[in-house]
Amino acid sequence: MLPRVLLLLFVLLIVPDTYIYLRYVRRWTCSGLWRAATFIPTILLLIYLLVVLQHDDMRAEHQPVVGLFMFIFLLYTAPRMLFTLFDLIGLIGWARYVRIAAMTIALFAAILLGYGFFIGRSRYVVHQQTFYFENLPKAFDGYRIAQFSDLHIGTFADGHQEDVTTIVNLINRQKCDAVLFIGDLVNYETRETDGYKQVLSRLKAPDGIYAVMGNHDYSMYIPAEQAIREADIQELQRRERSYGWQLLLNDHVVLHRSGDSIAIIGSENDGTGRFPSLGNLPLATAGLCHVMRSDTTTHLLIAGNDTVVAQADDHTFSILMTHDPSHWRRNVIPDTRIDLALAGHTHAGQFKVFGWSPVAFTTKEWSGAYTEGPQILNVSEGIGQVMFPFRFGAWPELNVITLKRK
Repeated sequence: MLPRVLLLLFVLLIVPDTYIYLRYVRRWTCSGLWRAATFIPTILLLIYLLVVLQHDDMRAEHQPVVGLFMFIFLLYTAPRMLFTLFDLIGLIGWARYVRIAAMTIALFAAILLGYGFFIGRSRYVVHQQTFYFENLPKAFDGYRIAQFSDLHIGTFADGHQEDVTTIVNLINRQKCDAVLFIGDLVNYETRETDGYKQVLSRLKAPDGIYAVMGNHDYSMYIPAEQAIREADIQELQRRERSYGWQLLLNDHVVLHRSGDSIAIIGSENDGTGRFPSLGNLPLATAGLCHVMRSDTTTHLLIAGNDTVVAQADDHTFSILMTHDPSHWRRNVIPDTRIDLALAGHTHAGQFKVFGWSPVAFTTKEWSGAYTEGPQILNVSEGIGQVMFPFRFGAWPELNVITLKRK
C-alpha cells in the first residue's frame, strides 16, 4: 500500500523541511552542526520508512508496524506542512499574526491525529436511518436492517482484538430483523480471522445474517499465483458460512412475512480499475419479478392458496448488497429497478470535517444516502480501518435502517 503514496510521503517530508530551513533555521544559526541537526528527525523517518516497506504487505502481524509508522510520520509531517502552507501567506503581509495562526493550526492537526489514533478508531456510533418507499409490502412496514461493512479484521491485531466483541455486541443490541455485512472482512488473507470464529458466530437476527465479499476479500493483495489466491478465497467463504452467515454471491434470498415478501440480493464485488469486477445482476436477480429493467416476462406468484400471474407493473421489492458504491450508478440504476442498494468501501476516507472528506474528490457517492428517482443508495462509512488505524469525523459506524411505507 505505501509504495502507491511514496511521492506524497516524500513531499510531506521534504517541502516543510526545505521551507523551514530556508525561512527560519538558516537565519537563526550560523552553526553548520545545528543546521544539520534539524534534519535528523527527517533522516530517522526515512530509515523507518525503508524498514516499514519491508513489511508493507497488509499481513495482520505487520499491521502494528505499519499503523504505528503512519501515526508517527503524519504526527511529524502534517502539522509542519500545514504550518508551511499558512506561513507562506505571511509573506504577503501580517506575517506575525499569520505565523501565530499557522502554529495554532499545526497544533490542532497534531491533537486531531492523536485523538483519531488513540480514541477515534474505537468511537463506535449507531447511525439511525429511515427510508420511505411507496411499493414496500405492508407486512415489512417498520422492518429494521443492520448494515455494517469494512471490518478489516486484521487491523485489530495491534492490541484491539476486543473491539471485535464490542462490534458484535453493538449489532446484537439493536435487535434488527436482519443483519447485512457489505464486504471486506479481511485486509490481506483469510488467516486474519483466526481466533474470531466464536465471537463472529454470535451475530444473531431473526431473518438471518447475510454477507457479500469486498475487494480485500478476493486475496488481491497476495503476491502469489492464482491457484493460491483462489484457495484463500474459498477458505474465507467457508469460514464465513461456518459463522452462520449466508453468502450471497450473485444470488438472492426471498424473505416472507404475512403473505408479503422482499428480496435480499447479493452482488460479488463490482469495482473499477484494479478492483475485482465480478458482479452479475441478471444472475443475482434471476427468478425475481421485474427487478431487471429488461425483464418483460410473466411470473407466477403464490398468494396464500392461489397462484396468480404477475402484471407488467408488479415488482419484487428488493435490497441489493454491493460493496463498491460506484456499481450503483454504473449498473444498478440503468439496468435494474432495485429499490435500495447498500454499499461500503470508501470508509469516508476515515477523516471527515463539516461533512466533507478528501475522498469526495475521487468518489461521487461516498457516505450516507443518495437518491435517483425512486431508487436509493446508502453508503456506510464502515466500522473498521485499513492501513492507518485512525478515524476522525468519519467515526466507525453501524447503520440501522428502518423501512417505511409512504
